[in-house]
Amino acid sequence: LATTESVSALLERLLRGSPSTLEHGLTVLVELVRHSTSATRGQDTMSAVVVEVLNRMADFVQVLRSPPATPAIINSTGTLDPPLGQNRLKILEVVQALISLKNPEVEAKMIELGVLTTVLDLFFKYEWHNFLHNLVKNLLEIVIMGENKAIKESLFTDGKILTRIIDAHKHNDEALNQPKSCRKGYMGQLRLISNLIQKQATNGEAWMRAYTDGADWVTFCDTYLAQLNDINDGRQLGRSKPNGVEPQSDGEEEDEEDLSIPLGSNFEFRSPDQPDDLFDNDGAGDDFNLDDDGEIGNEMDLDGNDNAEEDVELAKLAEGVNALSVDPSGSSPAGSLGGGGQQDTDTQADSPDYNDINFWKPSMNWFE
Repeated sequence: LATTESVSALLERLLRGSPSTLEHGLTVLVELVRHSTSATRGQDTMSAVVVEVLNRMADFVQVLRSPPATPAIINSTGTLDPPLGQNRLKILEVVQALISLKNPEVEAKMIELGVLTTVLDLFFKYEWHNFLHNLVKNLLEIVIMGENKAIKESLFTDGKILTRIIDAHKHNDEALNQPKSCRKGYMGQLRLISNLIQKQATNGEAWMRAYTDGADWVTFCDTYLAQLNDINDGRQLGRSKPNGVEPQSDGEEEDEEDLSIPLGSNFEFRSPDQPDDLFDNDGAGDDFNLDDDGEIGNEMDLDGNDNAEEDVELAKLAEGVNALSVDPSGSSPAGSLGGGGQQDTDTQADSPDYNDINFWKPSMNWFE
């Protein structure tokens, strides 16, 4: 599959076939290029896959600039005509994989075809496509951090990256002045790219300062970029907001502090209706007061004897429930759940079908 003949046939078919052929062929091509670049990264020679893709790179760039006709998409941000589509996104993945090789021949081909300029055009056109923004951001990081001056200088001259970043922030400010507006979707990626350019220009890329020392870029870095970095650093470090307003708390932290229990304290959990004198203060509360029948007595006097009659009725009701038994046959004697009357509880306790917990044996087959 990775031979010159196979790759050439694949490229011919997907570039000259139907839109469906292009879509599925690009899926195969992306995996081939990824595998090939991983195997040959750091080597001077290029694989057959990379060579064949570079030979047809002009056709891929044409697809990026003029994709096949697709229906427009209308969403909450407006009308996308044409939409970016999966095909162009996959071609950008191929471009990123090729640039990651940091091969001089590959980079020369990218400069010749103006690939970086086309990539930046798509980046700013589809301002809400997060997959595209992250893909382009990673691609530009490879270029800026690389050692090839030619392709980096192409980013400043042909791609006009600095001017695009400054203009994007101006358009973002204009959009924010509109009602019900929000920041552009690529602003976070632009901040990272801008910081990377400044870092490279400050740490040894002397030729790059010819572009970064421009008045517009210096003003942008001292105002927009410095403010954005301060906001982002404040969020990461948990500092207050730049306007001095402390972040409002939802009250959960205060509640946790109020409920905190100091170590070594004599705190004990109590029910809200549990009286304070349930146990004696001298620790003798562990000795319960048992009645003559062995039940735990209640020595508390809550509201006198107002509920005495109710307690008696509840006790009689409990005795009646305990006196009931279940007869699945339906011909139950008096006092069971299957019939009327009353039955002696001692007889029930001795019955083989009686159970103290469930009033019948769980193993009983009700369907017989």
